[in-house]
Amino acid sequence: MEVGKYLTNIGVLGAAAGVVSTARRTSTMPRDWRRFIVWGVWAAGLILAVSSVAMQERDEDEAEI
Repeated sequence: MEVGKYLTNIGVLGAAAGVVSTARRTSTMPRDWRRFIVWGVWAAGLILAVSSVAMQERDEDEAEI
């Protein structure tokens, strides 16, 4: 696993940078279940970005066959 391909991918960087807006948004929210939903959506976006980078190499290998 090469960490560099994750750190240089614009999708992963954008999803990771979304933590700033998520933190700002949730700082003014009441402390209830909706706050967890917002953080869950951010985490899901980050997971999707990371998994798309992980699957990219496999997709390229299958395209060559």
